[in-house]
Formats: sequence, structure tokens, C-alpha cells
Amino acid sequence: MLTLIVITGLMTACDQQIDPIKESTETNIASAARTADTNATLKSTATFPIGATPGSWISKKTKGYQMFESNFSSKTVHAYMSIESAENKFNFQEIDYWVKWAESNPIRLHGHCLVFHTGAPDWMLQYKGTTAQFEQMIKNHIQTIVSRHKGKIKSWDVYNEVFTSKGGIDQTAFRKMYSSDEDYMKFIKRCFQWAHEADPKAQLFYNDYSLENSQAKLDAVIKMVEDFKRSGVQIDGIGSQMHINLNTSEAGIRNSFLKLAATGLLVHVSELDVALNPSNDANLEINQQLLNAQRSKYQSVASLYKQIIPGRLQHGITVWDFSDADSWIVAQKKKKDAPCIFDANYNKKPAFYGILDGLKN
Repeated sequence: MLTLIVITGLMTACDQQIDPIKESTETNIASAARTADTNATLKSTATFPIGATPGSWISKKTKGYQMFESNFSSKTVHAYMSIESAENKFNFQEIDYWVKWAESNPIRLHGHCLVFHTGAPDWMLQYKGTTAQFEQMIKNHIQTIVSRHKGKIKSWDVYNEVFTSKGGIDQTAFRKMYSSDEDYMKFIKRCFQWAHEADPKAQLFYNDYSLENSQAKLDAVIKMVEDFKRSGVQIDGIGSQMHINLNTSEAGIRNSFLKLAATGLLVHVSELDVALNPSNDANLEINQQLLNAQRSKYQSVASLYKQIIPGRLQHGITVWDFSDADSWIVAQKKKKDAPCIFDANYNKKPAFYGILDGLKN
């Protein structure tokens, strides 16, 4: 899903200025915004952290930076495995930038993600050593990153996307280092233990997608975290990515929130976006009707989260990518879509007001 093998690709995507919304539609958005706009910001309205995920490039986008600074109280810091380009050779530039930035700006930092096969460089995916050597390499990777800013990055997605949509264990390059699913799950537990050793106060999360539309995957995730808890493995929360679309059912969202809350762990809507074009129609006209439907979907997510997830378990809602220009759906997958709450020019879309309204209810 998130084929972000080189972090810089994500950081420069915004510069592409791919805007799938035509000028006439932008005029309608601006008109709607004028009637709905107030001085309210997302972070001033929310009762829990509201996050965003832009790279450090946002500091060079005057309007985008202003929108980021004024609306968000949490920042997901990208720490994909690709920052270790060769064994024990790390590029900390992006992580260090945000830790330094947070020293003079009130924001919570959430790290994403320590172990993820899609975000790993080839040398990890094609690891030539023994399983024991592989584990030592992963342990060093986790502990080097987590300990670097111990106490400053408050939470981490330790492991990302273990399960298939049918609830089985995905047969990734990392899984294939092990002779059985059982041994692989023991390795995943150790990843959490290694992260906990590196920063005992950091909150540790498991992160996955489609929990709102795959009951089998949702059940598998819950079974895993309950086993972690019984085994005494440190796990504090679950990240539900929520890369959803206009067809995602409210019943599925509600069901996932209810079941995630029942674990007693923190719940993070960790990568929220709402695709307008799930059928990937190259001729689709992105019109006001679609944008209004998108607004309603964002509002529903925020409202249901606030209603269903107990306050003590609300780690917050994070929107994935910052504008339609740097959306992974548009910039990486080259699809005609507009899934974000800001357009390519950092204007607030109806979706922005949808999430704002949801935070009020």
C-alpha cells in the first residue's frame, strides 16, 4: 500500500503540484469555504490530538506551512526502514529536523514505522545471513532509531501490516525468514520488546489497514494484541490506517471502532484519507457532489471516533499526506483522485470542514 522505499520521494511529491480538481471546481470549493469558514482550527476544536504527515519540505511552502502550523497538534515522523540504506548506515536528517522543530513548536511526535517490509531497502528484503543474524540486525535497527531521540518521539508504530485481508499472515520477505507462523509471531513480539528497551516510556503501536472493511483482518489483529497482553509484551495501542473511500460503510467504521476500543488499548486513526475514485475511472469528473460526499465521510469518521472511542483511549486522528498534490494515491499511484482535506494549493476543501464539524459533535 505504501510503497515508500525512498523517503525523499514522499518529501518531494508535493512539488509535483498534481491537481486533479479543475479550476471550475476549485471556484466552487472557494465559494463553499467562504460561507463555512470561521477562525476555528482543527487543533483548537479537537479534544484529542489531530495529526498530519508532511515532510520537512512543508517549511518551504508558505501557505501549506501556515495551514500545518495552525491546524495540527501531532506530527507523524517518517522513519521507514529505508533510512538504513546499508547495514548500520542511517540517514536521520528528516527525523532530526522534526525533533529540533518540536523544541520550539508545541507538537507531539509519533514515529512511523520501525519494521515494515514495503518500506524496507533491498538489502533487508534479500538478507543473506541466518535468522539469528537477521534478528540482530532488526534489533539494532529498532534500538538505534528509538534511542536517538529517547523521550522526544512519544510513540512509535513498531510493526506495520502483518495480515492479509483474509486474516492470514502475509508471506513477506520477513515472514520467509522463519519456518513457521508461530516463530514469526515470536519475532514480532521481540520487536516490541526491543523498542521498549530502547525507550521504556514510549507508547508502542501495531499499525494496519482495512480494519473497517475486513472482519477477518480486524479479528486477527485483535487476537494478536490480546496474545501480546497475556504474554506481558509491551503494546499500548493500535493504529487503524483508514485509507477509505466514498463507498466505505459507516457500519464497518463503527464496528472497527467498537472492537478496537474493547481491547482497552489506545486507538489511533493513523493514516486517514478518503478516495473519491475507488474504481479508478480515468474519465471521472471530480465535481461538487463528490466533494460534498467526501466531506460527509470525513465528518462521519471524526464524529464516530469521538463518540465511540473513550477519551482515555483517544490517541487521535492523523490525516495522511497533506494536500491532493502529494497524496500517495495521486503522486505515487498516478490515479485521478483528490483524497485529502487540502487541495494542491493548500486551500481548505469541503473535507476540511467535514472533519471540523465531526470534531464538534
